[in-house]
Amino acid sequence: MKKVPLGVWGYLQSKGLSKSTIKCYYTEILEFITWCDMQNIEAEQSTTTEVTAYLSHLQNKGQHNKTRNINLNILKHYFNYQIENDNRIDNPASHIKIRGVKTKQLHAIFTKEELESLYKNYTIPSEEDSRHNKNWFTNYKLSKQRNKAILSLMIYQGLATDEINRLTLQDVRLKDGTVFISGTRKSNERLLELKPHQIMALMEYQLATRTTFLKLQPKASEAYFLQLPSVSNKSVNDALKTDNCINVWKRLTTDIKAQNKKFTGFTQVRASVITHWLKQYNLRQVQYMAGHRFISSTESYLANQVEELQNDIDSYHPIG
Repeated sequence: MKKVPLGVWGYLQSKGLSKSTIKCYYTEILEFITWCDMQNIEAEQSTTTEVTAYLSHLQNKGQHNKTRNINLNILKHYFNYQIENDNRIDNPASHIKIRGVKTKQLHAIFTKEELESLYKNYTIPSEEDSRHNKNWFTNYKLSKQRNKAILSLMIYQGLATDEINRLTLQDVRLKDGTVFISGTRKSNERLLELKPHQIMALMEYQLATRTTFLKLQPKASEAYFLQLPSVSNKSVNDALKTDNCINVWKRLTTDIKAQNKKFTGFTQVRASVITHWLKQYNLRQVQYMAGHRFISSTESYLANQVEELQNDIDSYHPIG
């Protein structure tokens, strides 16, 4: 009985997979190797036909399409390992698709103009505001200035909420005009350019707003976006009583929904940004910009383009 090559473990680790996930992959790869052995097939040299036959075998065993699709992705890893070790030159699983698998949920994609307006129409209260003499107004204004800076990075660089939360002072490199997003187990690191108008806005946030926030912190922090400390004064606006990460996103969600009823969440904003990138850049460039570990993650956003095209067709050629 053949075994899974020892080097597969290290290869899967290099892809950022957890130990429990790697164990699961090991089990499934062993299942495939065992099946090949029973069919007198060299697993390492399997062809697309033989991989397809194995997937049919899984279907006959009663596996659902979703589970078979997971197995297919595991086999893609296995063959990529073989390619990396010069055991073969192609991946026989790379072009196989499992029909009937639910794809990434489609979003109502914002146009470029709508994305721009989300940022431009996010207003920061001025000193002429009728509430300026309230004791909570200064903190309220500070939080709005911070939130607009957050919004700019989501709309122009496509950052996700967890990436915003992780940003440090060293990550936002205003002199270079770039922002660095560190990688995680599920995403790759990347270095993205800032828009010229962003640099000025982020500089104002960093030198003025953030400095004021820092004075209110119980201890020094390297986090780029800071929260206001909790307060107990009953006269303070409820929205500012606990300005932690969760409430920052809740508040920003409320503000954006008031601007545009189409808004459903920040994954929708990110999906819109990535969808527009796909019209401008090639797939590999967008994969890098989005921080996707796998090209398939980037490809899933192509479905939004199809949906958007269908909406255009329906608008210009309505039935009836």
